[in-house]
Amino acid sequence: MVIQGKTPLVSAVMSPRDAAQEKRTRMILEGPIGLGVLFIALPSVATMLLHTINGFLDRFFVSGLGTPAMAAVSICTTLIFTVGSVSMAISTAASALIARAVGAGDIDEARNALRYCLTLMLILAVAIDIGLIVLAEPLLRMQGLRGASLAAGKQYLLFAGIGIPFGFMMFVQAGAFRGLGDTVRPLYVTIGSIVVHAALNAVLIPGHLGFPKLGVVGGALAYSCSVIVATALQYFFLRGSVLQEGLKITTLRIPKDWLQRINRIAVPAGGQQLLRTSSMLFLQGILANKSGEIAVAALGVGLVAESIAFMPGFAYSIAATAFVGQNLGAQNAKRATAAGWMAMWQAVGVMSVMGIVFVILARPFAEQFATGADRDALIKMVVTYLQIALISEPFLAVAMVLSGALQGAGDTRDPTIAVAVTNFGVRLPLAYVFLVMFGTTGCWWAMTLSTMLQGLVVAWMYQRGHWKRLHI
Repeated sequence: MVIQGKTPLVSAVMSPRDAAQEKRTRMILEGPIGLGVLFIALPSVATMLLHTINGFLDRFFVSGLGTPAMAAVSICTTLIFTVGSVSMAISTAASALIARAVGAGDIDEARNALRYCLTLMLILAVAIDIGLIVLAEPLLRMQGLRGASLAAGKQYLLFAGIGIPFGFMMFVQAGAFRGLGDTVRPLYVTIGSIVVHAALNAVLIPGHLGFPKLGVVGGALAYSCSVIVATALQYFFLRGSVLQEGLKITTLRIPKDWLQRINRIAVPAGGQQLLRTSSMLFLQGILANKSGEIAVAALGVGLVAESIAFMPGFAYSIAATAFVGQNLGAQNAKRATAAGWMAMWQAVGVMSVMGIVFVILARPFAEQFATGADRDALIKMVVTYLQIALISEPFLAVAMVLSGALQGAGDTRDPTIAVAVTNFGVRLPLAYVFLVMFGTTGCWWAMTLSTMLQGLVVAWMYQRGHWKRLHI
């Protein structure tokens, strides 16, 4: 909705000190959609590239510790993301509520959304962190870790637990930036946190510059320090934004109406993340029991490599969230719909090309992470995984971006249904059967086919338009 040539946010609440935010809001609510989507997405592509490089460095340093350590870190990382479903869920609620309020020009509403989402996350983060540390051993045993792998996993979780509450708060603050459509300052945050993470990995894991050789403990400490730095930087940047007042938490009490609004979005979103990450845990458990630690390590390396193609998907998903949420807030459902499709098609093009690139470079990439007696087998598994995964990249782009668009509208139920059906109803049963019939390659095919189905299901959900009528 346009008011005398100005967006509601600009005319109602924008401060002259935040000209960059004014430009972003105008780009989202007015002007060419394709250019606007690209403008919002590009900084996120750079952010995701840095995260990918960070993942490479993480795996590179850990790979020198051997296959048991690689398997342990792979499973611990997935486990952290599983419990982190709560933070991602509340982050999704923050994005949707803030984007809708910004589009409607109600900055007080946006500030309240940030305040109460942060409050809820603070309460839950401490409880989740304690539970994860206490239950570390049984959780890791459930994933098939034994002996050296189990010991390494327990060490990693104990020291990663220092940073987990900060990481949860970081996700919610990141949701605020997505709601604003601000993808530039998160890039600065990423640069700072990754410099810390990479530097500490380089000195703590192998033991350089006078530090002892800490192995997986060093990797966990590097993770914890990096998320603490990221959380602090996000807080600093939000203090300079229109949401500054939303950072002030004076009480842990959350009004009932706000708790209900957050939960309507966060509960299905949390279910989605929990389903997604727990299905990966189950998949890793099946691999560990059927094919051994080497298959789990290969999956971890393959996912890091494939994350090159994930980058545009995440970036365009963020752009779709901002465009859909803010335009619905401005009562312009037609522009919101068009923006979702535009973001999807741009992502499909970019991810397809990048998928081809990572297949071409699959072997030299895998060689950087393979050590020890299992080196040749690990390389072969990783290369096969990447070759098969290429087929699903366009469908993955569809699922990622249109899920982001739906979440921007506050619709977290439909993407959750799509994940439940495709991951638990299709992927896991198919993976078990294919592993028995075809070995590890069968598991890779099960992942690819279920991803393709998920893209088609999410596209159908977006097309039917139920999300346009949601009130959040």
